[in-house]
Amino acid sequence: AMADSIVIESDGKMEAHEDIKPPKGDLISIIREAGIVGLGGAAFPTHIKLSPPKDKKIDTLIINGAECEPYLTGDHRIIIEEAELVLQGINAVMKHLGVSNVYLGSEDNKREAIDRFKSKLRIIELKTKYPQGGERQLIKAITGREVPSGGLPYDIGVVVLNVGTCAQIAKTLRTGMPLIERVVTVTGKHLKEPKNLRTRIGTLFSDLIDQCGGMNKGEIGKVVAGGPMMGVAVPSLDVPIVKGTSGILVMTEEEARIPDAAPCIRCAKCVDICPQYLLPNFLGDYSEHDRFDQAKKLGAMDCIECGACSYVCPTKRHLVQLIKLAKLEILKK
Repeated sequence: AMADSIVIESDGKMEAHEDIKPPKGDLISIIREAGIVGLGGAAFPTHIKLSPPKDKKIDTLIINGAECEPYLTGDHRIIIEEAELVLQGINAVMKHLGVSNVYLGSEDNKREAIDRFKSKLRIIELKTKYPQGGERQLIKAITGREVPSGGLPYDIGVVVLNVGTCAQIAKTLRTGMPLIERVVTVTGKHLKEPKNLRTRIGTLFSDLIDQCGGMNKGEIGKVVAGGPMMGVAVPSLDVPIVKGTSGILVMTEEEARIPDAAPCIRCAKCVDICPQYLLPNFLGDYSEHDRFDQAKKLGAMDCIECGACSYVCPTKRHLVQLIKLAKLEILKK
């Protein structure tokens, strides 16, 4: 489908406009005007996240340094290469929220990142498992608290920010430069030279793939925006990076092959694996038979679409797609 777009032509000089200078005023206004959003992938507006209702007392700030998906390593590189910026952003948010209880969660296979921060912040070493980088899973792993169904982290006194978001807050405070770029992991078996690239918003996928040496020989399977579990295949390489594009995954034909689904055998592996404690087997059944009201009663809206149920299903049912369909139908009503 075509969409209206703004085409920006570069003069090649890459000079900041004279109006770009360190901003003054309150943090929320600065963040809102700079267009800063959550850079973990969800792209939720940061100024809203940092403006909880007055009746919600925030006592804990969690910095998410756990990659949300396999293959993605952008957060890891940001912690290592931009530690000072991350710390400055954290300090600004702490001051705004009035909290002193701050944790940085990082997976235990990221030793370099953990060592970089262990003398400056309370580091929580998390097991390297998926979906550890999910906001709700991170909160439970670090604080033991659970976000209620239909609720948000501030309902239990917590705000979660991605390390990249913190670094961007610091850059904006230092220079006045809005969010015009982000770190993107460009990777996959069909790619010649996987890299993490600092990329301007609007850059085409094709340009980033070329920057990584192009593709290997052979038939390409698909190109995914995001990671292998939650990413969405793109129909063309002439699509741009947006604020929520955390990765580009270039898959071989073998990797991308979708197996044929068979009937459910009631093994309950999907139930055991679900991080939201849902019943994906029944949710899939209800969605398949257009019983969306029943899916809603079973908590379909609490699904985080992590894809773990589809991954472990021995009969390869397309559970996460069915649950996503149910959620869309529920929201229509």
